[in-house]
Amino acid sequence: MSLLSPIYYVSLITIAFVAVYIIREYKGVKALSEGPPEWGMSELAGRIRKGSQVFIKSIFKVIIPVAIGIAILLSLFVESFGGLAFLAGLVCTSISVIVGMSVGTYTNVRAAATALANIDEEENVATTNTVNTTIKGGKICGLIVHASSVFALIIIMMLTGTETIASGRGIVSTAFVIPVATRITAYSLGWSIVAMFCRVPGGIFTKAADIGADLIGKVVNHFKEDDPKNPAVIADQVGDNVNDIAANEADLGESFTATPVTAIVTAINAYGLIGNRNLLTVTIAFPLIMAVAGLISSLIGLVYASNVKNSKSPKSQLNTSMLIAAGGAVVASFIASLLLFGNASSLPAEFKLGWGSPFVSTVCGIVAGVAIGFIAQHFTDLESKWCIWATEKAKQGSALYASFAQAAGWISCFPEISVVAVLSWVAWLLGGPYGQAVMALGMLCFVAQPISADAFGPISDNAGGIAEGCHLPEKVRIITDKNDATGNETAAVGKGFAIGSCGAVVLSQISTFMHAGGETILDLLNGHVMLGLLLGAGLMGTFCGLLAKYTLDAADEMAAECRKQLNDKDVKAGKKAPDYKACIRIATESGLRKMIAPVAIAVGATVLLGFTFGIKTLGGFMSGLVPVGLVGAVYFSNAGGLADNGKKRFEAALVKGYEPGTEFYNDAHDAATIGDTIGDWMKDVVAVCIDIFMKIVGILGIMLAPIFAQYNLFQFLGL
Repeated sequence: MSLLSPIYYVSLITIAFVAVYIIREYKGVKALSEGPPEWGMSELAGRIRKGSQVFIKSIFKVIIPVAIGIAILLSLFVESFGGLAFLAGLVCTSISVIVGMSVGTYTNVRAAATALANIDEEENVATTNTVNTTIKGGKICGLIVHASSVFALIIIMMLTGTETIASGRGIVSTAFVIPVATRITAYSLGWSIVAMFCRVPGGIFTKAADIGADLIGKVVNHFKEDDPKNPAVIADQVGDNVNDIAANEADLGESFTATPVTAIVTAINAYGLIGNRNLLTVTIAFPLIMAVAGLISSLIGLVYASNVKNSKSPKSQLNTSMLIAAGGAVVASFIASLLLFGNASSLPAEFKLGWGSPFVSTVCGIVAGVAIGFIAQHFTDLESKWCIWATEKAKQGSALYASFAQAAGWISCFPEISVVAVLSWVAWLLGGPYGQAVMALGMLCFVAQPISADAFGPISDNAGGIAEGCHLPEKVRIITDKNDATGNETAAVGKGFAIGSCGAVVLSQISTFMHAGGETILDLLNGHVMLGLLLGAGLMGTFCGLLAKYTLDAADEMAAECRKQLNDKDVKAGKKAPDYKACIRIATESGLRKMIAPVAIAVGATVLLGFTFGIKTLGGFMSGLVPVGLVGAVYFSNAGGLADNGKKRFEAALVKGYEPGTEFYNDAHDAATIGDTIGDWMKDVVAVCIDIFMKIVGILGIMLAPIFAQYNLFQFLGL
């Protein structure tokens, strides 16, 4: 297809340019000062870096053999080259994770050093300069994910072609498989598997350390945030890197990768077999162009954000960056739709606006992504009325504070989900299943920006920890805490993008899955479908509960270790260093013990239901995951984010009469801290794993649909 070739080459040239920029920025970050040697900042940062590297290596010792096994099975039983495509996804995710985590562990100390060097400047100038340093590291995290995802997808497309003939069957399978569709879904599955393997142990690691440090360090002993006397403090800082940077990159990266893949597979299933080669070409070209255009617009927005001279607030820098990236994506969508579909012959009947349908559908996704981001900020922002109301509840104790945060999380569900529901419906109305697919793509086509903004938080959090651990002047901590609070809001925005896009893409995947399995209707009144629907809803609840249990078990071990060490009066008084390695070991072992089960649940349930009940029941199962998963993810994310920032209002002396050092501070702050420990596992473990679970099921379902349609127990029994 002649049109695709220039798109491939222009895309690769663009990615090469971005790669050069990433390398230059990486060197630029490392060239920044780590602070005066007498403060010992470099040594503390090195300890955090080493702990992060050890944990990531431990994860990949498990991932690699599991991935090789999955790759062999895909090549033997599904499609001959599907295993290689799966491994390509695994390699791209791994590179992104390792580079991002490395950047985070180099940028944290440089952000603290920048704040230290600017303590005599005006507050806005000092904050802005520190923010710019932090974003310099954060933008590398976002750009490496986006660029590597698109690069490998383009290479797979180039090497495979877009033939719709079943010429790439597996050694065993005789089902009708479309090579390009199977390979790119296997590629997306590679991202999803690594994301789950990083998210579960990374989340358990960081939240076990965080909860243990908060309960014993803050509540029992009233230590400051990141006080070096706290045994879990280094584990907590390591967790910021392995979960909030590395695992988050894998999470949002797999969310993004699934969107162009789903759009392309939808196009192949909908238009590949009707003989209109021109229509198939342009519907494949459009998501590729948008993925590359989003990379460019993200780069522009991030360059702006890291070079502001005198900003009023970190949030304004990051929000403006997001709007620049989104605006660029809108312009690119208009041009691509006009040029590709304006001259296309025989547009499908579901394109109600002709060439404008893909454009409007994509804009629906872009608007949904930005809107969800701002809604999440509305419920979690440090200065929002919800956060202010939460701190009022903390004055009466932890029960009211924690309960209020959960109530706010429930309330936030309808605004966020209604945005996804309405705009997804509009996209479907105007563009059919393809419109729904590119709507999901629109939400994440500029994914480099939200990943970069998300990385801003843990880098700032680590910078504050280094400031506290090295006993830097108080003003340094004020600057880093302000950035950290903004980071909590950007984290909520990033989770909103992942959750919202997940809802849109899974809805599109269900339609594509049914089509790939030879079915056109998913009748909810059908007994087979209803069975799957209820099983999906129930399994999602169990999945969330297991993740919570895993985290709380690890936190229990961590709290016991912290309590034991602080029984030593010398450790408690700061005369003797705690055994930080013991806490890191507990967090690591707890995370690694539990990392297989969630992947086994997602993959096992999909394969078991598909081979037992067939397409209709598995379609119902996928449908049952959506409402329960979306509601749960929004609730857990926003409730946890609000609980965290409510605590920070006390620590930042924003609650009048309850400032640090005043008579009533400890009781109110303790209540908020306990509420935060409840929110920790909600937002940073459960919420972030739900969307990965749903997309593993969706991608695996699409890939195996032709096989499930032909080989299942119910069909064999004639049921």
